[in-house]
Amino acid sequence: MELRSHHVRTLVGSVDVRTVDLCVGGSAVTAVYRPVEEQGRLRAGGRVLGPRLGLYQVLQALPLGEWVPVDALTERERRILPALPAWTRSRRNRRVRRIADAPVRLDLLVIQGKGWLDALDRACALGPVAPRTVVCPPLGEDRQRACWEADYYGVGLAEHGGGGVRVLVRPRTGVPESAAALHWRLAERVHRAAEEGEPSSPAPAQ
Repeated sequence: MELRSHHVRTLVGSVDVRTVDLCVGGSAVTAVYRPVEEQGRLRAGGRVLGPRLGLYQVLQALPLGEWVPVDALTERERRILPALPAWTRSRRNRRVRRIADAPVRLDLLVIQGKGWLDALDRACALGPVAPRTVVCPPLGEDRQRACWEADYYGVGLAEHGGGGVRVLVRPRTGVPESAAALHWRLAERVHRAAEEGEPSSPAPAQ
């Protein structure tokens, strides 16, 4: 199913978003996001952070826009600090200030499937890196069980049919602190995928 503007409005409550398709953890997903223009400009010219999780963990530990004494960092953070790209931080007088942040706001990851159980398994395998919603054909007699399981795992659930989408379970929207660095790394991937491809606003209903 192609996500259109009225589908997105139903799923996230807004059409002021963009979408891009990518593969995350071996699953095809549609990321629904909003660009952060200032952070996009910071990455002009192909600047990237790369996949190393430690970089995101150190950046996440630094308050945005505030000077922090280098000596206040942990030994591990001080070891990783030199690997941070210069455009992500400022350094002077044994202090460091973070100027980079996530380049997009991730509103939702949409996982589609012909069967709700397989799609839910794939959504759960992604972990709580962003709000997740499974979109499936009408569930019929499995609807109640599917709703219980989706709610238990914090994953949204919606049926599509007749040109529309019906939300049965809303996803958990918060990202736990333990997944904050993974969330940022995924946001960088979404930004790069959008820059390399053709990010689009959801198409209007036909």
